[in-house]
Amino acid sequence: MEPVKGGILADPIDSVKEILNKANPNASYASWALRFVAEKDNLLAVLSGMSSLGQMQDNLSFMKDFKPLSEEEEEVIRQAQDALNKDKSIPCTACHYCTKGCPMQIPIPEIFTVENRKKGSPEFRTKREYTIVTAGRGKASDCIQCGQCEQACPQHLPIISLLEKCRAME
Repeated sequence: MEPVKGGILADPIDSVKEILNKANPNASYASWALRFVAEKDNLLAVLSGMSSLGQMQDNLSFMKDFKPLSEEEEEVIRQAQDALNKDKSIPCTACHYCTKGCPMQIPIPEIFTVENRKKGSPEFRTKREYTIVTAGRGKASDCIQCGQCEQACPQHLPIISLLEKCRAME
């Protein structure tokens, strides 16, 4: 299990931030995800991929004297889940596992980032950004549908069909 979803839940979409901040403005976004996972039965350990001392200190602050989620907090989590489910962004965590064996050297996470930014900003210069991220590398239309990327994706994304949709940016 990846409790913070490759960092996506440490810096969630705005609608989720609003829900979590309203419930507890002092709690980090990652703390919600980790506490949700940590209270599950038969769990031996919770692993959090931390990349800074601040993240480690944050994790220790709420795990040292662990308190399970209250009923009210569980309702907040349900609201956040609903908001995430309504979001149509591609939930790529940019781990790059999909690109390591791509025979066409397609920068899949970068293409998905451009697609996601296009949805959130009407004035975003999609074609220009797409051209920048694919310069000297494969484009979405270069995909030969070998499936290597989908086998490697820890999020189990339907990368081939998502790349087909991203072709419109070319």
